[in-house]
Amino acid sequence: MRPDPVAGPFGRATGQGGGVVAEGHPNNLALEPRDIETLAYIHSNKFITTKLFHRKFHPHQSYVTACVHLRALEARGLVMKVRKFQNDDTYYYLPSPVLKALSGLARILTSPEFRAPHINPLERHHDKQVLALRIQIEREGGLEGLTWLSDYEMRCGLRLDWKRALEEGRGWDLAGAKLRRVYHRTPDGYFEGTLGGQDLAFALEYENTPYNRDKMVAMVLNLNRDFPEAFKLVVSRDKPHALRMLNGLDSLVRGDLRSRRRWAFSFFEMVDAVPFTRVPWVTLEQDYLPFVKDPILKLPLANVPAMEQPKGATA
Repeated sequence: MRPDPVAGPFGRATGQGGGVVAEGHPNNLALEPRDIETLAYIHSNKFITTKLFHRKFHPHQSYVTACVHLRALEARGLVMKVRKFQNDDTYYYLPSPVLKALSGLARILTSPEFRAPHINPLERHHDKQVLALRIQIEREGGLEGLTWLSDYEMRCGLRLDWKRALEEGRGWDLAGAKLRRVYHRTPDGYFEGTLGGQDLAFALEYENTPYNRDKMVAMVLNLNRDFPEAFKLVVSRDKPHALRMLNGLDSLVRGDLRSRRRWAFSFFEMVDAVPFTRVPWVTLEQDYLPFVKDPILKLPLANVPAMEQPKGATA
């Protein structure tokens, strides 16, 4: 018999106006369908910043609208925030009671001994950039049926088919599923979707600080072993580092022609600014990935950092 779809970890959850109230929590977490999807997305990345929340959930509305939405979630106890410095980004994450509520509604999977995610101050800039890439690819990737697994989810042991079931409302079918880490080293993102009628898989690696040779070797060995059929997309922080990474990996993947064709390189400003299928994903064969159509070889002036704009250019 399928579990009661409104029974949560705080006792019975009751429906009110199309939403769900998790009884037993001191604040009686009232979750509307919109709340559930928003909170599950935030948790899938561990956190979200105000700017990225605006970009993901209010792309056609003002930044103020996104701030009001986030403040409302915070006032209801659905998110917590942390900021290291006054001028730093504010990072929002889910407290443990909210994670338990989402788990009780079969919207996320958690292990029996879980706690609120820890935001590592040494890694959060890297993780923030990866989330920006994810939002861009989801919005302008052209991929149908896209399902994304974050590094955080893979390290927790979540599988892609489980993630798809959770997003499609089939989380109750996963009763008894236990999270167990599968990969020794995970990429920064793994996603699948359909492009031009073809099912494709991608492993994304973001190089925020330069990789030394040992780290390059480990990346090649692990991604080729764990994701043999996926295209490996390596995004570096800028164009010079992308060229360095391409040249560095050229000798490491020289003996396997099939594998070489599945490695491709670009840099953050490009991937973050243009549609996924128009990014010039350069392969080790000095060609583009087969799905790239009409690549944009030069960024629009508005998207080029100020230090790289031509002399005399104005905003």
